[in-house]
Amino acid sequence: GRFRVEGTYLRRAYPVAVGPQLPAEFTGKIDGNSITYTVVVNDTVENEVVTLGPATVTLGKEPRDGPCPICRIPAMQDAN
Repeated sequence: GRFRVEGTYLRRAYPVAVGPQLPAEFTGKIDGNSITYTVVVNDTVENEVVTLGPATVTLGKEPRDGPCPICRIPAMQDAN
C-alpha cells in the first residue's frame, strides 16, 4: 500500500544533531518486504524545500542510504 504522513525531520543530524526539527512529508509505498520512500523537508532555517529520495530499503538487508545516524555501519557492529 501507499502512505503519506506529516512529521518532522532533523536535517543536520550527522554526526551530531544540530538545529531544529523541520516540517516534513513522508510518502512512499510498501511492496512485500520492501519500502520505497521520499521525504520532502520544508527547511525553515535555509528557506528552501529539499526532497530526499526516493530510496528503497528491504527487511533483512543492510540499508545503503549513505551516512546516516540511524543506518548501521558494519565496522561499528563488530565493536558492540
